[in-house]
Amino acid sequence: MTARRLLSLALAVIGAAMTGCSRAPSPAMNVLVLTLDTTRADRLGCYGFEGAVTPNLDRFAAERAVRFENAISPVPITLPSHASIMTGTYPVWHGVHDNDGFFLDDGVTTLAEILAQEGFATGAVIASFPLDSQFNLDQGFQTYNDNYRQDWTPSEIEARTPLSFGFEERRANRVNTAAFRWLDEHADDRFFLWMHYFDPHQNYDPPPPYDTMLPFRYDGEIAFVDESFGRLMDYLGEHDLVDRTIIVVVGDHGESLGDHGEPTHASYIYDPTMRVPLLVWVPQEGYARGAVAPAQVRLIDIAPTILDLLGLAVHPEMQGESLLPTLQDPSSGKPLPALLECLFPRYHFNWAPLRGLRTQQWKYILAPKPELYDLEADPTETFNVISSRPEVAARLDAELKEMFATHSAAQPGRSTGTTVDADDRAKLEALGYLGGSNANVRVAPFPSDAELAGMRNPMDYPLVLDYINFATEHVRLKRNGEAAEAIRFALQMDPNNPSLEALLGRAFLGLGDRDRALVEFKRAVEVNPSDAAPHFVMGVIHLREGRIREARECLEVAVRLEPSRVEALTELGSAYALEGSFDAAIETLTRAVKLDDGNLEAWMRLGTVYIDSGRWEEARDALQRALSLDPYSSLVLDKIAILYIRVGNIDFARQVLQKAIESDPDNPALRFHMAEALLLGEQDVPHAREHLQFILNHYPGSQWAGAAQERISRMDGRRGGT
Repeated sequence: MTARRLLSLALAVIGAAMTGCSRAPSPAMNVLVLTLDTTRADRLGCYGFEGAVTPNLDRFAAERAVRFENAISPVPITLPSHASIMTGTYPVWHGVHDNDGFFLDDGVTTLAEILAQEGFATGAVIASFPLDSQFNLDQGFQTYNDNYRQDWTPSEIEARTPLSFGFEERRANRVNTAAFRWLDEHADDRFFLWMHYFDPHQNYDPPPPYDTMLPFRYDGEIAFVDESFGRLMDYLGEHDLVDRTIIVVVGDHGESLGDHGEPTHASYIYDPTMRVPLLVWVPQEGYARGAVAPAQVRLIDIAPTILDLLGLAVHPEMQGESLLPTLQDPSSGKPLPALLECLFPRYHFNWAPLRGLRTQQWKYILAPKPELYDLEADPTETFNVISSRPEVAARLDAELKEMFATHSAAQPGRSTGTTVDADDRAKLEALGYLGGSNANVRVAPFPSDAELAGMRNPMDYPLVLDYINFATEHVRLKRNGEAAEAIRFALQMDPNNPSLEALLGRAFLGLGDRDRALVEFKRAVEVNPSDAAPHFVMGVIHLREGRIREARECLEVAVRLEPSRVEALTELGSAYALEGSFDAAIETLTRAVKLDDGNLEAWMRLGTVYIDSGRWEEARDALQRALSLDPYSSLVLDKIAILYIRVGNIDFARQVLQKAIESDPDNPALRFHMAEALLLGEQDVPHAREHLQFILNHYPGSQWAGAAQERISRMDGRRGGT
């Protein structure tokens, strides 16, 4: 923890001591925050959706919680929205604006840090990759469970591959399982537990019977989430925790579902993605139950509210307000103005970024063509009244700019992994990778009115969003030809969209045309030189094709642009190793595992480089760490066997390989290395031949078949034939 953060926490503790005498003592309550990813308020029964199957959430709202009718997210994207929930600050303060290229700065204080300082056991059970610990939202959590495959059944492991999900995730019932284990371990502790359900996020794939129960599978996902919430409440009831635990259920952002022409979320800031459910249960006398609070509130108000309910001072950096008075008297709550933002279109599409201000009555959207909606008369935001109410638009525009200015941090780029220093900038410019306004777009200031007016208006491109969504899903499903055709149509409408070029590159990769894929990724770089992603993919393609120098050059650029991109560091380390630059490889892979200690691939490659450089002890330690992450990984066992072959412990290498082959009998690498081990020490030529012949029979024409044939030929003392 930094000295600055220690001072910040100390100030909060001193503040609590100074204010504690004027506040009634709080009983020793626990805290449970359940975040519902991609859940719009108006798809729950308690928010008026007649087609919902959400009996457990509805009962919780009707019998226990205060339901906030107008709870507003600051941003329609998972990581920055959760950062706002956990810090009580807007993205312009904590600095996280997107899932890609950002990690929460150590200097930002989280709710978990404050409660851990107060003696709470702090735990989190995360459902999907956008909230992975490498993005630093784990600050203050003594346990941060982001092992998404934990508790999967073998059939789930087989069915739920990266092909099946945009992000690796676990279903809500698996989140429950891990959370219940943690609660069992902390039965005697005062706790703060954060649980995250990701199910409603695209693609919509609810389990039976919810896959066919409702007309739209998105609602089936929410119904399954509701069932899981019901099981959570049952557990809390059985363990006498309901009446000792503050429970907050909140959406991080919604889902457009085609409203306003947006298929999913992240590009617009209309209410389908910004208005979310918020249900709060306080198990104390004096707090309302089963009531509705109509006044507008914000997600940044959650952390201050929890601290206030616990009798703790609100941290001085938090920008939200405590909702404690509203929880006592829901009808008396005052509407709180909500800042909105969406920078995703700028980062990914070269479109204009969006900002907004929402009040109880009005929503003003600052865009190349500003918009104004009277939410009381037009809750679906259908009629832009900016031309008929220019005085309201002018007032809200001034308020928006003033509020963004006063809520912004002095260092707006502190949570970005894309900061480029002067030396690195000079190197990149010399290579032709940076220049103009694209240089380091993630820390660029919001455009002036004149600049904004000259940018592409995201709301003019709903059809492009449709094509992007269609193509992304079809690439995921390996229907790459259809994806490529859709992207070509979209490029006719928006020819300078770097994400379209990169997506077309992915489609050609799926079709096996790596040369054409490289052409499209190079075009993506030309359109947006500061985006690390196409540099990374080009580096991987070159690496797989054996063009090591070109791979290294592309991957070095990717790492300079995004120093925290673990997968780029991992591939770059491999490129250095293939060039024989073992020191550079070890330094790069060590950076990767420091950023993400739970990254099996990075640990495994680090162990491999240590083997190749003859550093046996370090190799053993790295591979032991990899094995601890996945004790059944045949890949890790294979590397361990190679290590022991190198150090001359042939018997142990054979034992390890036998164990690996039992779990992965069709793996040609394991078979080949077993044959090698059997031909060393006390030779077992017949069994070695069996393994090599297996490779020839099952993988004809592969590189492993070629190696097996050569080895058999050497065994037979001749070339060719068996």
